Amino acid sequence: MHNNTWMRSLAWVAVLAALALPIALDLNIYYLHVLNLAWIFAIAALGLQVATGITGQIVLGQAALVGFGAYATALLMMRVSLPWFVALPAAMLLSAAVGVLLGAVSTRIKGHYLAIVTLALNEIFRMVALNEEALTGGPMGMRDIPTLNIPALGDHIDKQLYFPLLLLSLAAYAAMVWLQRSRIGRDMRAVRDDEIAAEAMGVDSRRVKTIAFAVCSVWASLAGGLYVLLVGFAAPNNFTVFESIKMMLMVVLGGLGSIAGTFLGAVVITVLPEALRGLQTYYLAAFGIGVVAILLLAPRGLGVVGDWLLGAFLTGRRDPVGEAPAAPLNLGAAACAASAALAGRTPVPVSGEPLLQVRRVSRSFGGVKALDDVAFDVRRGEILGLIGPNGSGKSTMINACSGTVGVEGGIELAGERIDNHAPWSIHAKGVARIFQNVRLWESMTVLENVMVAWRPPEGASGQREALCRTAALEALNSMGVAHLAYRRGGDLSFGQSRLVEMARAIVNRPRLLLLDEPAAGLRGGLILELAQILQHLRAQGMSILVVEHRIKLVMNMCDRVVVLNLGHKIADGAPAEVMNTPAVIEAYLGERVPEEAAPPLTAQPVAG
Repeated sequence: MHNNTWMRSLAWVAVLAALALPIALDLNIYYLHVLNLAWIFAIAALGLQVATGITGQIVLGQAALVGFGAYATALLMMRVSLPWFVALPAAMLLSAAVGVLLGAVSTRIKGHYLAIVTLALNEIFRMVALNEEALTGGPMGMRDIPTLNIPALGDHIDKQLYFPLLLLSLAAYAAMVWLQRSRIGRDMRAVRDDEIAAEAMGVDSRRVKTIAFAVCSVWASLAGGLYVLLVGFAAPNNFTVFESIKMMLMVVLGGLGSIAGTFLGAVVITVLPEALRGLQTYYLAAFGIGVVAILLLAPRGLGVVGDWLLGAFLTGRRDPVGEAPAAPLNLGAAACAASAALAGRTPVPVSGEPLLQVRRVSRSFGGVKALDDVAFDVRRGEILGLIGPNGSGKSTMINACSGTVGVEGGIELAGERIDNHAPWSIHAKGVARIFQNVRLWESMTVLENVMVAWRPPEGASGQREALCRTAALEALNSMGVAHLAYRRGGDLSFGQSRLVEMARAIVNRPRLLLLDEPAAGLRGGLILELAQILQHLRAQGMSILVVEHRIKLVMNMCDRVVVLNLGHKIADGAPAEVMNTPAVIEAYLGERVPEEAAPPLTAQPVAG
């Protein structure tokens, strides 16, 4: 560990020395200009990394946004006579408005369709810039734009702006490292990894996407404004679809999701073609071979190097979490941890007052009726089992109660309608869930997975990030998996993932906990231990609606059971009574076939 720290410190010294070397060696002005363009493109690529790499929204129109910032800055300086330090921020604000519009579009279309829409931005921008000659100068562009001069830093504009552009670029990257570690950064990564799970855990995906596109547009506009302040010229050919692809290549080469890698990718993609121009006709082929070689040698991109350089700046502080247990992880350890964490607290008695009321709920998928006029209550302090054969509508009901699917009918939580509300608004009202198939955000650490779901209580003040970390570690400890806090979600076994998902669901101590087959994949001896964990959670005031196929688990932990079959409710009552109901037996085992008398045997003649 100590050696690694020394190596990282020496690497930083080497990097800073390399960045200062061009000015110290009085490098050729042309090469200084190329490096200045690299710092500007690094800022533009940074915005693209936020939208595409961190939030998962494919943007292929970044050059159009850079061009918008360039033309807006130039027009505000030349037509409105604003100084550069007013024109540039104003252009960034205008670009932020464009980003908000793109964010609104991203809530309607996704994936490849969104990529095509953003790709069309390049052509729309080009056509406007070409045809609105009175405003943009048409094909000849805008000339004689006032540039930024700092005579004290050198006798040429590229010398004067080398360090200001470099420092501004590094400051932008430092800000985005902070953003990535913040709550909104975690929400962005959760939306990228699994949007449905993110929404169910309280993340407003529309807000997150809008912020991502706004940030993307602001950094693009800053890059465009700096470009015209450096070169004093803007034309449609400077901001073509080829430039958008080049910026996307910077992000891919740097590593999707890696802030530091994006800076390295921008430097390589900008500098490498110029370094290979001596090959004349073959320099583009050599450039392509070089990029492919880097991706083959480092499939995760240059972010491997960049993230290592950032070290603790990227990951944040790490609180001690204890040693891993010597024995394989099991629910017995989790049950003991839950007992210790919840001991001494006053149990909440089951009351007749309903917390969740489901009234005549129906849901169809095409011609299939998944739920048909279903009604039941979940009382305060109760564990209600929702059982039935495969395809009976149990998971659909859980999805309806958490807002993942819309329904006809009514669902009320403590007298307030929640049917067809957004999942994040239902989560904010005190409803949490786990999924039938574990849905962790695999690129994030276990601790980050739980921190995403935490919401500050009303009136909370002080260091919310510290409160969030403390609550997440407590939830993990209650499930016996605190020692996994800094492991990636994608590196866990199924059992570990299920316990982490449980910790994520209880971190806010919800009023209603929705569990979709929590015992799936667990061996028989662990089922009763899971029941013990749920009983302790119920003792803390959580009402629980659990879908489960394991009859032993249902009998041991549920106060009441509701049975569904083919979308209809066929039974509701105490577990022992429900299990002996003829309709339930028929649903599970099939209709009884009436016995028929066997035909009489006839004597067969014996062959002579």
